[in-house]
Amino acid sequence: MNFLTVSAQQFIEQTLRGIAVALPYAIVDYPNYANPGDAAIWSGARTALETVTGCPPAYVSTLRYFDARRCRDLVSGGTIFFLGGGNFGSLYEKHHRARLRVMREIADQKIVLLPLSVAENSNHPPGPAQVEDTRRTLGECADLQVLSREQKSRRLLREIYGVESILCPDTAHFFTTPAVTPAIDAVRLYRRDTEASRNANFSDLPQQTTFDWSDDKSLIRTNRIGKLSNLLLSPRLRLIAFDHVARKKAEIASRILGRGRYIYTDRLHGVILGTVMERYVIASDNTTGKVGSYVRTWSEQLPDVSLVDTGL
Repeated sequence: MNFLTVSAQQFIEQTLRGIAVALPYAIVDYPNYANPGDAAIWSGARTALETVTGCPPAYVSTLRYFDARRCRDLVSGGTIFFLGGGNFGSLYEKHHRARLRVMREIADQKIVLLPLSVAENSNHPPGPAQVEDTRRTLGECADLQVLSREQKSRRLLREIYGVESILCPDTAHFFTTPAVTPAIDAVRLYRRDTEASRNANFSDLPQQTTFDWSDDKSLIRTNRIGKLSNLLLSPRLRLIAFDHVARKKAEIASRILGRGRYIYTDRLHGVILGTVMERYVIASDNTTGKVGSYVRTWSEQLPDVSLVDTGL
């Protein structure tokens, strides 16, 4: 484990200890979709929270299958954590609305939003109704703490949504990657979704080493199997299943990235997983600006990451 990762982990641990976690606790918003970056967030959050509290969560759930009564019965006034990531805001409106719905159902409880980024860009600005709904929901929470992953999102949370937040690195820094020996000089992980750079052009890049997560069929298969976890009624068995599938997806991603000595990417978890594996990372920004902001915010903790200008 290198100094960089320990430093990021220490920062996360100190932040979590500073918010006085009440026990028992819950983790909500399990990432039941194929993005392995969010799976690494889950695995890292699980490790970080168990390190701080000394115990596993009493209740875990996706947003879709969240049961407020069951959560209250098992948590009994403890802390309810919402998984962090980059889906807070208008770009992922459906997910954002689901999060707000769950928060309203437990607004009287102690709630912590783990390190997040605001997902908005020029093509998906927040509308007045969404801003008002978000501000109202956040304001109605009796005991709310928000953690932001980087400075840009911290500013947007304050200026648009009227909430102060604490800076904290992404919990994926707590994910333990498998040992992978580099086999080629470089791999290139570039987005092909709504967050992809408008200036992206991959036609002149080696196709054998240029990819996005969606190209790997094993990730898709693993995620499909993982969806069955929601059918498990036992909190203990559901937690075991959630952890296993999340770890499997993050390990698949790590092995793909770890083939290269250098990693070129516009995905934040390409940056973070590459850093944990002690690779040199050449990062470019995405349309929401979270990658650039993250690298600039944590530049001292990311000495082997270079940020290139894409003209966004």
